Amino acid sequence: MFNMFTDTGNAKVAKLVETARDLAGVDGPDNATEQAWNWLLNELEALARDPAFEEATDTAVREAAYDRFI
Repeated sequence: MFNMFTDTGNAKVAKLVETARDLAGVDGPDNATEQAWNWLLNELEALARDPAFEEATDTAVREAAYDRFI
């Protein structure tokens, strides 16, 4: 789904993406979308600090998150 190594990792990223989508709002202004995306990137970086989820900032994970976010 999000190219994480485990189902738990995919579930964590999915929750972050859904939260970011909620923050942006379905018809939110462009700056809300940009701010929500930046929030998501920061959260992926925070998740990657956990050795169990260090792949959270891999390009494949970020691209999959972006595809679902948009």
